[in-house]
Amino acid sequence: MSEKKKFVIFAHSGTYDKLYQIVTLSITAASMGRETYIFLFFWALKRFVNEEFSLERLSSEFGEEGEKLGKRMREMNPLSLKELLAEVRNIGNLKLYACSGAVKLMDLEEVKVKSKVDDILGLTTILEIADGAETQLFI
Repeated sequence: MSEKKKFVIFAHSGTYDKLYQIVTLSITAASMGRETYIFLFFWALKRFVNEEFSLERLSSEFGEEGEKLGKRMREMNPLSLKELLAEVRNIGNLKLYACSGAVKLMDLEEVKVKSKVDDILGLTTILEIADGAETQLFI
């Protein structure tokens, strides 16, 4: 019996364009049957915990160009990143984990973080889970 292929994203950045890539790459990998893990650090962790996936962020981060891109994105896919992520997480092979150190550094409430992720883990455990992954990305 062969093991499922592992797909890992170490998510660090919280700009909308990078959040978009984190979500779309992970839901694609999970939909393809990959065992998919998103490990959340710093700004990505804060955005995921606070569910700050609004397309309006593109305008504030990238000005007029971001506004145009946001309009095209809404036309192409009216589902929000939050909706896409929730839908694919229900499949069961997409896990979200928060780094325990990043939770403290970002001054986030542990109870709130635990309500948004599968668990809060230390770096040793994160690296053990990521070990042997066919794909590992740092975004």
